[in-house]
Amino acid sequence: MPIYPPPKVLILESRMIIAADVSLQLSKLGYDVIGINTRKENALKTIARHRPDIILMNIATRSMTGGLSTARAIKETFRVPIVFLSAHTDRALLQRLIHLNPYALITKPFEVKDLQRGMETTLSRMVAERLWPAPL
Repeated sequence: MPIYPPPKVLILESRMIIAADVSLQLSKLGYDVIGINTRKENALKTIARHRPDIILMNIATRSMTGGLSTARAIKETFRVPIVFLSAHTDRALLQRLIHLNPYALITKPFEVKDLQRGMETTLSRMVAERLWPAPL
C-alpha cells in the first residue's frame, strides 16, 4: 500500500505572527509547510522553486501589491490550488474571489477546526480534479 507524503503548503501572509501560527497549526494537522512569504516577488520565486501543492494566502496582504493580482498570477502561471484567508468578507470582495475559483475561504479570526475544514475541502477537490492521489 503506497504511503503518500503530506501536501506541501506555502503560506503567503504579510503578518509574521499570523503566518507562524498558521504554520504551526498546519504542521500539527499533518501538512508540510515549505515556507512563509510576505512579498509577491519572493512568493513567486518560492512557488517556482519548490512547487507547493497548496497555497494558503491572505487576500488582503498589503505588501503583495494586491492579493487578487497575486492570486491571479499564481493561478495563471503555476495552477496551484489557493486557499484564501481573509478578515474581509464583504460582498464585493467575495464577488471578485469567485472569478479566481478558490478551493476554500477561511475567515479570520479562525479556529483550528476552520483551518482543518478548509484544507480538507481543498484536498477533496484536488482528488476529484486528479491533482492529488485518492486515499486508499
